[in-house]
Formats: sequence, C-alpha cells, structure tokens
Amino acid sequence: MLGSGRLFDVLAMAGGARQKAGRIVSVTRRDRSEEPRSLMLSNEPAESAKSNIEVFAGDTITVSRAGVVYVVGDVKRPSGVTMDNGTDMTVLQAIAMAEGTNPTAALNNAKLIRKTPSGPRETPLPLKDMLSAKAPDVRRQAEDIIFVPNSAAQTRPHSTLEPRR
Repeated sequence: MLGSGRLFDVLAMAGGARQKAGRIVSVTRRDRSEEPRSLMLSNEPAESAKSNIEVFAGDTITVSRAGVVYVVGDVKRPSGVTMDNGTDMTVLQAIAMAEGTNPTAALNNAKLIRKTPSGPRETPLPLKDMLSAKAPDVRRQAEDIIFVPNSAAQTRPHSTLEPRR
C-alpha cells in the first residue's frame, strides 16, 4: 500500500476476512515494531468504527484465526466446527453444525474434553437434558472437543433387523 488508508479498506484490498478469521487484529507500525496494537473487531457499528484506525505504508496487519470446536462420535457429520469470526458457540450450536446426533447416540454419556495446562480434562455433558431445555446450553471455547458416544444397547436392536449375509 502506498501512503495511508483505513484498516477496513486495507483488509478489503487483501480480499476481506474469511470465515476462519478471528476477531482480533494486530497492527504493527513499521517504526514501532516492539509495540503492536491489538484491536477487537465487532459487529456493532459504534465499536466497529473505533477499530477502523489509520494504517500506513510498511505497517504489518495480522488477523487472528477463528477457533474450532470439534464434534466427534455418534453424530451425523463428525467435524471441526469453525467459530465464525471468533464468535461464541454453544454445545447445541456445535451439535447442530454437525447435523445433529444419530438415533444410536448415548446422550447421557456425552463429554466435553478441554485442553488445560495440566492436560486434557473431561467433563460430563448432560446432552439429553440440554436438548429438552432441562439443563442450560453451555458456551464452548476454541479447541474444545464434544464427544457423543454410541449406545451399544441402542445399536443391538438395529443389527438384529438386518438380514444375515
């Protein structure tokens, strides 16, 4: 970029933010590389205007990556679900993005696995109660894993109905 411009104009020239973009943007001034400025992008117009700072030739702009929540196990589409533009995501939203649970899922045995400094920590998820609005939906953090196990008791009747080969 020659001269100066506004942050949003520079981001637009670079092709705009992708779905996997986070909400934190760091601007490092060419003449003050030891003092990067971090900005939180917002969907609120007033807050967004504050983030549209002036940038100059030689400045470096870094956009963070959005977080990913992994939904695995007995769901229709096990996958890593992108937390669009770094927004919050709940357990039920992540399950919905994985196209829901299968009929053979053991909803009472679901777990949240979260990385901690001391290693992975497993927490029971009352998924059956969450789906029936008897327990609150829980917000997820980037890199969380939602594990929905298969219920062997629910799987057995299906296998007896299938013809033997």
